[in-house]
Amino acid sequence: MQTTLSYKQKQLPRLSMQTWLPLLQCSLNDLEKHLQVITNENPCLEVKSGFEESNTSAGGGAAYGAFQNYVSNASSDQIEWLSISSTSLYEKLDEQIVAPLFPTPISQKIARQIVYYISDEGYFEGSVEEVAQQCDTDAHTVERVRQRFAHLEPSGVGAVDYKESFLFQLSDHDLDDELSILLSAMILQFDKMEKFINHPRLHDAKHVLQHLRNPPALEYMEPETQITPDLFVEFSGSELNIRINHAFYPDLQVNMIDKYDNFARQKFKEARELVKLLDLRKATLYNVALVLLEKQYGFFMGGELKPLRLQDVADELGFNESTISRAIADKYIQTERGLYAFKDFFSNSIGEVSTSEIKHFLKRLVTSENKDDPFSDKTLHEMIEERFGVKMVRRVIAKYRQELDIPSYKERLFLYKLELL
Repeated sequence: MQTTLSYKQKQLPRLSMQTWLPLLQCSLNDLEKHLQVITNENPCLEVKSGFEESNTSAGGGAAYGAFQNYVSNASSDQIEWLSISSTSLYEKLDEQIVAPLFPTPISQKIARQIVYYISDEGYFEGSVEEVAQQCDTDAHTVERVRQRFAHLEPSGVGAVDYKESFLFQLSDHDLDDELSILLSAMILQFDKMEKFINHPRLHDAKHVLQHLRNPPALEYMEPETQITPDLFVEFSGSELNIRINHAFYPDLQVNMIDKYDNFARQKFKEARELVKLLDLRKATLYNVALVLLEKQYGFFMGGELKPLRLQDVADELGFNESTISRAIADKYIQTERGLYAFKDFFSNSIGEVSTSEIKHFLKRLVTSENKDDPFSDKTLHEMIEERFGVKMVRRVIAKYRQELDIPSYKERLFLYKLELL
């Protein structure tokens, strides 16, 4: 499998490193914006959107189809966000800072200053002491005003953390005293919820907990930016092929301006150089993917990742390790198994086994465990050592669990019992 991009690394020293490295490191989503900044200073360059161009080109159907597919598969949360996006979180809060909840000018001033420190997720990330100083009052007064945020929309906004946000949100529910006390205790002791497993009102509490939002301003948060893959690794018959996502690459057009002075010649030279650098970026990513396909062929065929270091790829291509690190930053490959970041293909190892393979086995163990008697970290540790013939400290299991978002033994036992209610 050979690349059709023939621009060689040996030509790089003659090009501008100051231009090359940022161009290499830039993600495909940000590439057009980055190039636009450069072209604004060069009258010989013009940038045309790769996506727009693709709609009128032979290869544009795939790009436009991918975009339409993204829209058609938008989640209901994204659609909900689109429907309310005309009002931001901060506009929503500002319109509620009125009497009778905030009856005086000073209470309204404090409330607006508190809003200044509320994150996009809806949490208060400032300090009451700092707000008090800015409003020429005391911390106790500020805290009393902040507590009134429990009555604002979105419910839970203005809390300092998820526990307080949940407590704020309880005011939206019609709870009797017993259930209110139980829920408050469960929220405050969220890490030890198994102690409530035999409470007679647990079923009612579970129903309320399922309707609490985290983070509180979820419906006002922008949906995650769509990730655009730089390359595709796909089957063509029985062979795997690599395809560059040309459709989303901006199109650079070089024009000679109607001048013949040194400035015009220099800008024309820089414009042609940038076009070569853009081709070199494509060739570099293609060649990195080519090495990944060779080294991690088993993964692309449905197996596990093998141990692989950045230095291994750098040595293969004749680059410095730092160049490979820049090249793979914020870059993605669309595979038959899903969308993966380039960095996902680099895995550390314990002995001859990749950490990726160990994590995958750990996840399978937990998925298939007996819900009446989940595996402890000690048991998981012993099973992994026996399966792979390696020696590892037990705390590594806890680390891998956290990276995989797998709760602890006690937390899983509690969650399993909740499912049976």
